Amino acid sequence: MRVSPLLHPLAVLRTTIGLTQKQMGDFVNRAARTIQSIELRKMPLTDELALRIAEATGVDEAWLAEGNPNIPPRKGLTLIQAGKGEGEYTKADYEYYRAYVETPMVTKEILDAAVKEAEARGSDEVDLPIQGFQKVAVRKKQKEIIALIEQDLITQLRLILNLTETTNDMRLVRWKIRRYLEDLAKEFSLDIPQTGISIKALALANPKTTPTEKVVEPADKQAPVTNPESN
Repeated sequence: MRVSPLLHPLAVLRTTIGLTQKQMGDFVNRAARTIQSIELRKMPLTDELALRIAEATGVDEAWLAEGNPNIPPRKGLTLIQAGKGEGEYTKADYEYYRAYVETPMVTKEILDAAVKEAEARGSDEVDLPIQGFQKVAVRKKQKEIIALIEQDLITQLRLILNLTETTNDMRLVRWKIRRYLEDLAKEFSLDIPQTGISIKALALANPKTTPTEKVVEPADKQAPVTNPESN
């Protein structure tokens, strides 16, 4: 195989599917200069950006992360699950993947409407793109995979908490985890309600708190406060 004159897999991908640096940048919310710098190896390709590019194009993010431009592009998992099989990734795969992504998933409501429309024109053929049906099966499989990933993340988090429960870093570890979760929620505009557990933890940690003092909690978490002197 002839050695590619291109310096980075991102450049190989972009030329394979026929996008300009600006078009690739627009795909993943990055400037064209950023794409150019990565392709010239003046800037590293982060794992996050590799994943975003893979989600936009259907290529394998692991192939991007390997950084070897002499290895042909590989199909990503979603593209494989969508019925294209494993192997080398081509422009035709990209076009198929974009059609798959942009096609609405066939819900029960959409299917019922299409059946009624077919009946109205006296036809037995339902006019719906095949990608819409494939998307239902792929989404179900993806949910199963995500559930396994989530289970693994929860297990790892529990191990970290257990292993640091009696160390000098126990509070620091928990503080960092909480800060990371808050930053993550802010980055993706997620509204995470307060549980009130932190307020209880502060009350327990404060030696000045007495049974007669009232700890302020969210309205839905407040419990009746009894004064032992009144008994």
